[in-house]
Amino acid sequence: MILMYHHVAPPESVPFEHRNINHTPAGFERQLRELLRRGYRFESLSDCLRNIGKTGAETPRTVQLTFDDGWVDHYQFALPILRKLGLTATFFVTTEHVHRGIDDPAKMSARQMLELLDAGMTIGGHSRSHPTLTALSLVDARAEIAGCRDDLQKALGIEADFFAYPGGAFNPSVAQLVVEAGYRAACSVIGPARNDASTTYWLYRDVLTEEMNAPRDRYRLSPLARRLLEFRVKKRLALRLLDR
Repeated sequence: MILMYHHVAPPESVPFEHRNINHTPAGFERQLRELLRRGYRFESLSDCLRNIGKTGAETPRTVQLTFDDGWVDHYQFALPILRKLGLTATFFVTTEHVHRGIDDPAKMSARQMLELLDAGMTIGGHSRSHPTLTALSLVDARAEIAGCRDDLQKALGIEADFFAYPGGAFNPSVAQLVVEAGYRAACSVIGPARNDASTTYWLYRDVLTEEMNAPRDRYRLSPLARRLLEFRVKKRLALRLLDR
């Protein structure tokens, strides 16, 4: 189960229009501790892909943590909690500010990203400017996808393995650009369903509410419900793959 987060911050520090995708630091920590209490095992995206390669599917009752957009609150609030609990995560970052050599107080700087790497975290690409990739020409989409990977290599000295589609927008042409850019896998926002070798470039992800007590949380945390309703996820994926 790959979990997706956006902001982890006190509500008053998050733009009003983003508060519905925010977890408070206390709520985020409480959620992770509850998953640990329930017996979930946390692992990296690399571990997940390795297990898929060995067995053909993700390992049951494992969790991979991912964060989208590269917000500075990931560094300020999420990183200390992950360090405290000894957990790792993948942070998908936009790189327009890095590419242009300017500061963006809302986004993590290259120095902060390097601190994440030093703490055992993974940095992945999320495009340069967070466009809707399916609305761009192939030339512009390639610049966003491959350019982001180039920016990370120059600024951080890494070859980014993972990409997340901005806003979850992808189609076969966009996915092929991700492959050509050198990323090993990509995350979608489609879910919940079990990841296997066929989902490498649109890995399913889940979003849990802070309290984990909504009906959709119970569905996502129930192996039986996930299997019974997986056809809905596959239908959504099929519609994406029909879009050229």
